[in-house]
Amino acid sequence: MFRRTFIRSAIAATAVLALAACGDGGDPLAGDNDAGGSAPDKVDSLTVGSANFAESQLLAEIYAQALEAKGIKVNRKLNIGARELYMAAIQDKSVDLLPEYTGATLVYFKKDATENEAEAVYKAIPGVLPAGLEVLDKSAAADEDAIVVTQETATKYSLKSIGDLKAVGNELVAGGGPEFKTRTAGLAGMKDKYGVEFKEFKTLDAGGPLSLKALKDNTIQVTQFFTTQSAIKDNNLVVLEDPEHIHLPNNIVPLIRTDHKSPEVASTLNAVQAKLTTDGLTDLVKRIEVGKESADAVAKDWLSKTPLS
Repeated sequence: MFRRTFIRSAIAATAVLALAACGDGGDPLAGDNDAGGSAPDKVDSLTVGSANFAESQLLAEIYAQALEAKGIKVNRKLNIGARELYMAAIQDKSVDLLPEYTGATLVYFKKDATENEAEAVYKAIPGVLPAGLEVLDKSAAADEDAIVVTQETATKYSLKSIGDLKAVGNELVAGGGPEFKTRTAGLAGMKDKYGVEFKEFKTLDAGGPLSLKALKDNTIQVTQFFTTQSAIKDNNLVVLEDPEHIHLPNNIVPLIRTDHKSPEVASTLNAVQAKLTTDGLTDLVKRIEVGKESADAVAKDWLSKTPLS
């Protein structure tokens, strides 16, 4: 958030926009910014992007199809890559809209953020976004990062918390997407906050089939999955507790360029956000990852059964 996430765009202090925060009651966090353009009265077309994992592509398709139903032309640039890549894309105007996650967005722009409650994280985002970017309503649906091990590994080493890995990390191999090695929500944070270091790191995929197979084969003993993935429950994996909060709350939130945030676009996306749930999202992602349905087909089916008005 579950994610996922190597290009880090420099953000000048003068580009930081302080926006007024609101609660979870339906009004988007908003504010026009001259440096990034004012919010228009009408938008005829926009480009939606996504990260390189099933849930992000699904959410992007839901956003796209909901907007298309309003007569807005939507171009798609899905599967861009890790966060560092798609954040660069929205800042250079290659895309106008992304499905994102509150905690991940906050720490991307402010690595030393201290907020760790869902509402506080959400309200802190506008103050760190660069000019021309805004977030709309956060959803109740959330997808958290999770450090997981097999039940056998947890039993063998008496693992309940990430901190328990400190005493045995030199015996264990961690694996996952390349970003898992460098992020605060991954090995960098585990070392900084818990003093955990591993014998080796194997570059695999971000919560994907390669990491799951390696975990089950005991090629690796520790990896990162995401809490909306059915693979955790289906394979009896153990999620290690995180008392130091290297994983922040990750509610779903649209990240949009101000110059494409018309009232119709905002209200349509906020209506989608209001209907998303964590359990529902988990089921939808399973249809893609396990059932091998396409993201666009799953999005179309969900929208056909979910009135947004």
